[in-house]
Amino acid sequence: MKLLYKVLSVMLVLLVLAMTVVMFLQITMRTVGLQSFKWSEEVLRYLYIWVVFLGVPTAVYTNDLTRFDLLQTKLNPQLGRVLETIIIVFMLIILYFMGQGSLTLIRVQMRQTMTSLNLPMGVVYLSMPICAAGSALFLLARLFLMWTDQPDLSADNAGSRQAEKENDQ
Repeated sequence: MKLLYKVLSVMLVLLVLAMTVVMFLQITMRTVGLQSFKWSEEVLRYLYIWVVFLGVPTAVYTNDLTRFDLLQTKLNPQLGRVLETIIIVFMLIILYFMGQGSLTLIRVQMRQTMTSLNLPMGVVYLSMPICAAGSALFLLARLFLMWTDQPDLSADNAGSRQAEKENDQ
């Protein structure tokens, strides 16, 4: 799981770096009075989609998804576990439908090409099943660790986040 998280994190860094370079080139070209690249806006749009969909599994791994846990904190630990299990099961169901639907979408979109890049549009939609599969793996691991009383996936990140908070103060 840690390896998958690291691979996704490296991919995210590379995608954001690519976005920064393309945007810098586009701004530079406009500033010096030259015509900007025709493909830059399309590349930025599709890279942004990949960043969003690859960011979801990393947020699931680190348990950084936005949530309202007011009720869960008031419950005893056993009931809190049951509620967390129900939440994870619902998330897995949603991810299943997302992954299933995205595979159909990819098949259809492989016939259509991007306007300026001349690549199949299905390449953009490949981020959706990767997001669904990665998130589902991390959620299943979280569920297993929770019910076997082992530290959570984000336990190794919790220490570094605590140190960052202490340094900020």
